[in-house]
Amino acid sequence: MNKIYKQMPFIKGFTASASFGLLLLLIRIMKTDSVFFLFLVWNLFLACIPYGITILLSLGKIHRIVFWLGFITWLTFLPNSPYILTDLQHIRLSTLQSVWFDVLLILSFAINGMIIGFASLQMMQKLLRERLSKQTTNIITYTILLLCGLGIYLGRVLRWNSWDILQNPIGILSDIVKRILFPVEHINTWAFTIGFGGFLIITYQLIQYHQEKR
Repeated sequence: MNKIYKQMPFIKGFTASASFGLLLLLIRIMKTDSVFFLFLVWNLFLACIPYGITILLSLGKIHRIVFWLGFITWLTFLPNSPYILTDLQHIRLSTLQSVWFDVLLILSFAINGMIIGFASLQMMQKLLRERLSKQTTNIITYTILLLCGLGIYLGRVLRWNSWDILQNPIGILSDIVKRILFPVEHINTWAFTIGFGGFLIITYQLIQYHQEKR
C-alpha cells in the first residue's frame, strides 16, 4: 500500500490536468454545438487502463503466473496511451476559426495520455526489476516502446483495437505475421513503427535522465 500512497500526488496532478482537457472539450461543445471530439474522452480512458493495471500489480506479493498475465494485459492496452497523438489528424476537419483551439484541445488529451502511459511504464519497470536483472528490464522496456509504435499503427492505420485481441485474435495475428514475413512489401508499417517507437524511446529516456539528475 505504501507504493500506492506514493502515487497520490501524481494522481491528483493528473486528475487536475485531465480536468483541464475536459473543460476545453466542454467549451468547444458549447461553442460549436458539436460533440465530434467526444471520442477523446474514451481514448483517454483507454490510456488510463495500463496505469490501473500497474496499480493493481503493485498492491502486494502476487503469484508469478498472475503477474505475467497482468503484464500481457497491460502490454495490450499500453499503446492506447501514445495513440492519442495521432488524433491530431482530425485537425484537418477544423475550421480556420477553431483550428488553434482544436490543436490545444487534442494536445491536452494527447499529452495526458503520454504522461499516464509513461507513469505506468515506470511502475512496470520497477516491478520487472524485482523479478529480472536491470539490463534485461531495460531491453524489455525499449522493446515495449517499439511495440507501442506497432500498436499505434495497428490501431490508426489498420483500425484494430485492444478488444479485438479477444474478439478476432486470428485477424490481428494474420496482419502482424504478414508484415513480419514480407517486410519489404509492408515497409510503411515498419517505418511507422520505428518512427513512433523511436520517438517514444527518446522521450522516455529524456524523462528518465531528468529524474535521475534531480
